[in-house]
Amino acid sequence: MRSISCVLIYLFMALVLALPITGQALDSEENTESEPSAPANTGIFLPKSVDQIAREMTNPLAPFTYLDWHIEYRAYKGSMPGASDQTQWGHIFQPVIPFWQKNGKGWVFRFALPYYDDQSIWQATEPDKGYSEWRIRQDDPLQYGDGFWYSTHGHTDAVDFDLVYGGVNDTGFILQYGMAGILPTTSDTSNGRQQLILGPEVNIGKMADWGTYGALFSHIIDVAEKRDKGTPDTTQTTIQAYFSYGLKNGWQLVSNPIITYDWEGDSGNRLNLPLGLGISKTSRIGKMPLRVSAEIQKYVASTDRFGTDWLFKMTISPVLPNRYTRQ
Repeated sequence: MRSISCVLIYLFMALVLALPITGQALDSEENTESEPSAPANTGIFLPKSVDQIAREMTNPLAPFTYLDWHIEYRAYKGSMPGASDQTQWGHIFQPVIPFWQKNGKGWVFRFALPYYDDQSIWQATEPDKGYSEWRIRQDDPLQYGDGFWYSTHGHTDAVDFDLVYGGVNDTGFILQYGMAGILPTTSDTSNGRQQLILGPEVNIGKMADWGTYGALFSHIIDVAEKRDKGTPDTTQTTIQAYFSYGLKNGWQLVSNPIITYDWEGDSGNRLNLPLGLGISKTSRIGKMPLRVSAEIQKYVASTDRFGTDWLFKMTISPVLPNRYTRQ
């Protein structure tokens, strides 16, 4: 079953890489005569309002060049001894870079650089092994006897990326497709997966006058392992839902839960499902748009042994100039 999944994922990714090239060639042939008279080629653009920018940036892969700085605080729960006493501060720097944008479509590249101040690790006494959250889902450390929690910092841990092609049509329908992945870059080799993880990704949504809603779907598996560490398999489905309701003058009600399902986890240790709500404000500092949001999420479903209970998140997103987009 797993080998079939690998083959299907490789075929999908090959198709993803081939279709945009074909589409760009057709667009080039079809629009050769009409381009000179298009208003976009006059070089005259009206700046977008803060409400327009806010509505577009609800899409996590919006075609703007911007840097998301996520500041997260997590409170944990679970059946592991002391699980409810564990907390974690995290900083995730996530640049979003569009390129080759034309006629409302193009490529968007996003990657995340995380830093965790106090990552909770369960240290089993026998065997002498550290268990981070993902490993606890797949292997109960209590079967090996007693242990204890300790905090460690993590940087360049689970650097993930998205590369998609697509855009928004005239009716506001959002369609982007491509690949997602996680790189084997963790600084703590005793607790990190050390795997190259890849899979297909599809973003489907809708921009309306009142706001934006949609979901970014991905399904990733490990395709290569660093130094043959014997790490358990990775098969995970992620749904990054997004929603905003405009309140005028750049203010929005927002919700951005990230739902994960670990297919390799033990029974009761697969699903993480948060629900939450927040507020967002988009404004301009000079000519630079800046979006700031804050959100609180409650995990109505969390992995039994050790999982997030509450998540408090603040995001600061300055938008930078880019030759392919206007703001």
